[in-house]
Amino acid sequence: MRRIVWRRVLPVAQLTFALACHIYEPHQYRVRAKLDRAVSNMDYTFQESPAPIGRVSLGINFPAMVLAFPLRNEDRPLYRHNCDYTLIWISVRDIGVFTGIVLFWYCIGWILDEQASPPGSWRRSARICGWCVGVVLGFLTGIYALSLLVSESLSQRQIGMAGIAWAILLIPFCTWRAAIQVRLLTGVRSGLN
Repeated sequence: MRRIVWRRVLPVAQLTFALACHIYEPHQYRVRAKLDRAVSNMDYTFQESPAPIGRVSLGINFPAMVLAFPLRNEDRPLYRHNCDYTLIWISVRDIGVFTGIVLFWYCIGWILDEQASPPGSWRRSARICGWCVGVVLGFLTGIYALSLLVSESLSQRQIGMAGIAWAILLIPFCTWRAAIQVRLLTGVRSGLN
């Protein structure tokens, strides 16, 4: 029986989920806006966009939003299809988030694969560097999440709460793993003397 290679499965699964949510989210928003009789109401749009499925997707993939932060204002469409059923809008920002999703979930898969197999040939100093990058990503995730929590938009605050959860997971976990690698590195060096 072959074991699952998480670094292949997770990025594909999460990207597929994010794309499906990205396509379905405008439809969900439009249906809800019609039910609430709030079509073309900017205050309603500010409070309710993205729709719940978009909030779930962005919450699950919040660290990818952090990775794509420099592209947050690049919303010009590269591809646009508008019909009665839905709106498909792909921008540079979206491509950045999708790329971040693949990168982030590849790293998560790599961590899971590393746990299930014997230690690889990566140099310990490279592992320490990688875990330190994870700590920095955790802090940036927390900062970005806090900026969303102070928003007046309910949807942004909900996404920000998911970001806080990610920061609470990333910072201690990556710090713990970096500390283990540092201890092993110093133990190996002191053992050589």
